[in-house]
Amino acid sequence: MLLILDIGTSSMRGMLMDCYGHMLKSIQKKYTLRYTPDGGVLMEMEQLDKALQQCLEEMGSYCAARQRYPEGISVTAQRSSVIPMGKDGHALCDGIMWQDKRCVTLLEKLEPGTEMVYGICGMRPSPVFSAPKMQYIKTYMPEIYEKAVKLIGFQEYVLHYLTGEYITDTSIASRTCLYDLHREMWSEELLGLFGIDKGKLCGLAPAGSVIGKTAVGINHLLGIRHGIPVVSAGGDQQCAALGMLDETEDETIINMGTGAYVIAMTNEPVLDKEMRVNCNVGAAEGTWIVEGMVPNAGTTLDWLCNTFYRWTDKEKALGMLLQEAEEAPKGAHGMCFVNALTGTGTPEWNPLEKGSFTNILLQHTREDFARAGLEGVIRDVAGCVKVVEAMLPGQQEKGIKVSGGLSKSRFLVGMLEDALGRKVSLADESEATAIGAWKSGMRALNIEESF
Repeated sequence: MLLILDIGTSSMRGMLMDCYGHMLKSIQKKYTLRYTPDGGVLMEMEQLDKALQQCLEEMGSYCAARQRYPEGISVTAQRSSVIPMGKDGHALCDGIMWQDKRCVTLLEKLEPGTEMVYGICGMRPSPVFSAPKMQYIKTYMPEIYEKAVKLIGFQEYVLHYLTGEYITDTSIASRTCLYDLHREMWSEELLGLFGIDKGKLCGLAPAGSVIGKTAVGINHLLGIRHGIPVVSAGGDQQCAALGMLDETEDETIINMGTGAYVIAMTNEPVLDKEMRVNCNVGAAEGTWIVEGMVPNAGTTLDWLCNTFYRWTDKEKALGMLLQEAEEAPKGAHGMCFVNALTGTGTPEWNPLEKGSFTNILLQHTREDFARAGLEGVIRDVAGCVKVVEAMLPGQQEKGIKVSGGLSKSRFLVGMLEDALGRKVSLADESEATAIGAWKSGMRALNIEESF
């Protein structure tokens, strides 16, 4: 058995899976983010500590009752958030989430070097990525920067929690704007450009590596006597792509959650002259991903629910949103929604763009707002697919597979098919990220020889 830890933006999941990929036990722990008026998106790291402890304790109790224990732990997490760590192994302040935009003014000075940055790391400078956030900490939180022994993300945080080691894998490193895709190492040029000390970064290991064994305290929580291997499976979107990988190995993959990500896998780095898409290291050895991003997907649905259906709980609100949107006509009687509540990703990459409803008339109803809102999200996802597929010859002739929380709605998937004019298939398991982490762990522990 393997224990999979999938650390998302708004919750973490612990999943116990057998050697056939069957889910034996699943635990979800939610946490909350704090939004500040100046564009900050923060998380108290004590929330994650508590969630991890509770998850491991509950998994330990489950295993003890059956006298079967995991052979290893495979970790995947959301990417590009930044957590300054102190000498005592604890966070020095709240984690700065990937949605945080306070560093946007610092990027104006880097505009002349955009092409150079993209050419080295496969990503243009954006508030989404780690390096600008690290630069923000150094500029506006100098005491925190000086005290920090490491500047890490959620993947490294959990790996350190489990093993005491500060290691990052190359798929996560390639989301920082500090990693050289071609030399496969930290880039001295980019470190200099952003003004980040190399010593504050973690050591590098290939995605899918065993980075250590569980510490004594973790063993106690799980009810095991000896440490078990901990695998850094790769970033959540890279693992989602690996999770949906089948014998065809070449479908375009869409993972729709908090954000929506469109991914195609390649055997070499592929860069875009127009810098519309990202290129990152994949979760499978010897692979890279070409990735387009819509930062507002599940986030927009949450906002619609909170704005128009606030009198009921989240689950019922989402059901009402989807039902009323389906009852409204296509085109929402001419109303249009610009899906940019936290800026835009592919293709413009404009963090300052604002969302808006336009063409609103007296006869428009709540159902029209619901329909227009969802059409705005799906329109962006479909546009993202077209940009990603244009990067790879023949990709448009291949299949499209979708996973993630939003893929559970047949209505949304149908809207996507209409927007693309193509059939979209569903992944066998909506938790594709966890499946990818399971595949990575099975291979890292030599239980299976290939993905």
